[in-house]
Amino acid sequence: MIIENTIEETLAAIDKEILNGENHDKREFVRKILNYPAMMVPSVQESIIKAMIKFLPENRSLIDPFMGAANSLVAGMKYGFNVYGQDINPLSILISQVKTADYNIQELNDALTRIKLFIENDNGNAVDINFNNITKWFKLEVQQDLSKLRRAILSEKDLYIRKFFWVALAEVVRNCSNDRTSTFKMHIRTSEEIQNRKIFPLITFLNLSKKSIADIEDFRNSLEKENLLENGKYIRTSEVKWGNSMHKVLTDKKFQLLLTSPPYGDNHTTVTYGQFSYLPLQWIPVNEIDETITLDYLKVINEIDSNSLGGKNLVSSKELEDKLFPKSTTLKEYFNFLNPDERNKAKKVLNFINDLNITIDNVLDKMDVNSHHVWTIGNRNVNNKEVKNDKILIELLESKGLFLVTDLARDILSKRMPGRNNFSDTMSKEKILIFKKPF
Repeated sequence: MIIENTIEETLAAIDKEILNGENHDKREFVRKILNYPAMMVPSVQESIIKAMIKFLPENRSLIDPFMGAANSLVAGMKYGFNVYGQDINPLSILISQVKTADYNIQELNDALTRIKLFIENDNGNAVDINFNNITKWFKLEVQQDLSKLRRAILSEKDLYIRKFFWVALAEVVRNCSNDRTSTFKMHIRTSEEIQNRKIFPLITFLNLSKKSIADIEDFRNSLEKENLLENGKYIRTSEVKWGNSMHKVLTDKKFQLLLTSPPYGDNHTTVTYGQFSYLPLQWIPVNEIDETITLDYLKVINEIDSNSLGGKNLVSSKELEDKLFPKSTTLKEYFNFLNPDERNKAKKVLNFINDLNITIDNVLDKMDVNSHHVWTIGNRNVNNKEVKNDKILIELLESKGLFLVTDLARDILSKRMPGRNNFSDTMSKEKILIFKKPF
């Protein structure tokens, strides 16, 4: 008689080195197409999917309402899932569209050849865009080279070909600007450093595009190896939408697996995805990304972040306490230990948890009976006191009728995160919390 392992035993057997993301291929799953902030390590997500797959139905579907760079989606695609992702950041949408698209490698190479020829024949020095403080963030010769690249991409007829090269341009913008790339928040380099830097946007773009095409080819080959391509097309569905999951999850489908990591903490003290994306998005027309985008994300540097989880404080603290404390004793205990001044500073935490709680309700509405929910989350230090996000999330989900199947701990070895600031320290560990929705 064969006794199969339970889901708890199967998940507990995942190798610790894999869970920590040790020795993973950084190019795996088109990971390096753009160095997006705080990306989930694909090999970690894959190990979770691989362990759970036999406990899921044959026609499997996966959702990530905070998809970021879409590593959860491409991991799901490798195992034949129908995948759906959503994010408020237009740059996330663009990257995710490219990573999940059915590209023909020869067509990408041919397009790169045309783009190179266009650049060689473009003798103009016009700067095609303008925005507040453009000369602060880009030297004139960089503006001119980026404009040449922009014109070359726009000369391509196929939208999805253009999308691929817009992502390459986004990475070039990020690396050739006067912004320090050592932090996600926008900080100008010193005058001396700006003056002495040797920047070659055109060469950088061509080299990066070649590497990105190779990354796409690797991923396509991995799908082909698993018989997940038919006539060059992914045999399941992959869908990416722009939207704020705190307001609505924009699909009518039901899903068996949630695989996500919310921007834990509050966006002012953790990852400023919007600031990271602000300069690249200046160079990419919004209609080239998604015509449904209504957010004026270029209005100010913080526009995306202020519309994300924890970005706006529209509800009084007392109202939020009355709403959330009955759902989470851990959150209540944290605030009870704060003095009045600390409590005031910690309003951001309360606001973030409230926004997360609202989003959970929106996501639960899209989850199937007996679905599994995988949340990767870390704790934070605010006011030199630990905010136990893992326990708070467990209590929130249990208050909604879900039960915790198991939890796994992982060391953050390669997930690039922001450093120390006045309010918050990044933790060195994350929890992977796995729940089941029995209703």
